[in-house]
Amino acid sequence: MFKRIRDSLVYPKEILNYRKDHILFVLLYIAFFALLLSSRSVIDVIKYDGLTSAYKASIEEEMTIVSQDCEILDATLVCDGEHYINLYSDPLFTIYLYSGDIALLSEYPSDNYSIIINDDQAHFYVVGRNSLSIPLSDLPSSLHNIDFADQVNNPSVFYNNLFNGIDDLLVLEKSFWGPMVVLVEMFVTIAFYLVFILMSASFLKMRHKVIPFKETFTLTTYSSTSLFIILTFYSMLDLNIIIIVILLVISFRQNGIMSREIDRRLKNKS
Repeated sequence: MFKRIRDSLVYPKEILNYRKDHILFVLLYIAFFALLLSSRSVIDVIKYDGLTSAYKASIEEEMTIVSQDCEILDATLVCDGEHYINLYSDPLFTIYLYSGDIALLSEYPSDNYSIIINDDQAHFYVVGRNSLSIPLSDLPSSLHNIDFADQVNNPSVFYNNLFNGIDDLLVLEKSFWGPMVVLVEMFVTIAFYLVFILMSASFLKMRHKVIPFKETFTLTTYSSTSLFIILTFYSMLDLNIIIIVILLVISFRQNGIMSREIDRRLKNKS
């Protein structure tokens, strides 16, 4: 793999020597750079210690003020009647409070991801289906007792306790959601790279019709190495846009050298 990276960056003419590589190796090459691009997320997950101040402020602004007499007391939701309250919504998930019998709930949430706090349980729903239920007592202790009247009467204490509990929960469960975040980003990156490579390979195939598509796919993958590296450094270091433009020009120049080498070899054969 090192030789292919080196030649794609320094000796682009030599890329043609690898045109018959097995397709599985080529796909692993793409996956390797997708993993590198995801390394920023890996670092972020490792360093994660709770919600940002900006996100906390957004939650505080968007959270519904619970006017009903409800509280979470000793890890159990207690209300003065049957209430179904949309406590908080954002593009990712929605949190509900429901003080009735969960088995008799007639309208389950249609959100992609939602949480219903009911009695002494937190029920996780995915597209309206109950996928997981956990006891509230398993949550951090600062979430065991929440008086929603404090949203108005004592908001600083209310939100401080709430965010401390959420931060503790997210850090505690980091080993569960962290790998999922990295894997999702990696698969999205692989999909993006594949679309880019397939489009580029199609253009190369149109120009050099005698070359099998598998070989144009392989050549395009290796010739895109500089672009993969640029995106990786951009993700990790937040490079200046001028530096990015310069590196992209160099990347296109490498592709041009490879294309001219293809033309030269085809002419020598004819």
